[in-house]
Amino acid sequence: MQMTITGVITQIQRFSINDGPGIRTTVFLKGCPLKCPWCHNPETKSHFPEVFFRKAKCIECGRCKEICPIPHAIILPGDDRIDRKLCIRCLKCTEVCPSGALTSTGRMASVDDVMTEVIKDLRFYNNSGGGMTVSGGEPMAQVDFTAELLKAAQMKGINTCLDTSGYATTSAWEKVLPYLNMVLFDIKHLDPVMHKKYMGVSNEPILESLKYIASKVEVRLRIPLIPGVNDTDQFIEDVGLLAESVNVKSCDILPYNDYASSKYQMLGREGFYRVKTLEPERILQYKERLEKHGLQVTIGG
Repeated sequence: MQMTITGVITQIQRFSINDGPGIRTTVFLKGCPLKCPWCHNPETKSHFPEVFFRKAKCIECGRCKEICPIPHAIILPGDDRIDRKLCIRCLKCTEVCPSGALTSTGRMASVDDVMTEVIKDLRFYNNSGGGMTVSGGEPMAQVDFTAELLKAAQMKGINTCLDTSGYATTSAWEKVLPYLNMVLFDIKHLDPVMHKKYMGVSNEPILESLKYIASKVEVRLRIPLIPGVNDTDQFIEDVGLLAESVNVKSCDILPYNDYASSKYQMLGREGFYRVKTLEPERILQYKERLEKHGLQVTIGG
């Protein structure tokens, strides 16, 4: 009997237009080895299911406290409602919350579960040149599930794309590359000290991955442009040179915004990176600089 491979996902987003060519369905996986403080999907950082708390929806009925198996894990009243250090993530509170103040993020899913949703939009993929994108978090953190998911999509004739930080081994890439049409590859910093400081990991394996992947499949660079971190002429110039060296022809500039700050509050986390956004004129200058290296550049994905 063949074992069914399952993964932990947060959502399946239909009609995505910024996660690869055409109209796409994006599957967000949980778990990421990087610690980027501006991450816009903080619910995907942990490998495990978590609880969102929306204070504005709470009616303080106390049902969460009654069902919680851990004493003092539910705080009434409280800005967060959950003592995250005590919470065992049983998710029972989300099952009884009548107002939707407590909801779960992250669930187990099989490849068949995901594909049942993905194939619903086959006609849109065919008409727009779209397909399925696997994102996260870091999908390579669940490499076996990711590989099987990509394989299942291609067997149905669906174009496949992977959105990744590049933080994975060559042996891991060998599992997914046969089933990929495109890779969206994040470049967050090229200075190893700065990369370690903000992302918490070395960028050496990431750059090695880029060289390897670009020789096998189409790559589109994605540049999260973060004020105070990588918003310099030198970084942009270095990205252009890097793209030339690996024969990458396109990239997306993703300017910083603070839209995800509310998610951190709902997860009871601190540390979201808050700075002023970049001036549009400055972003256009960076776009023009990258275009001088022969890159096709979009702003905002």
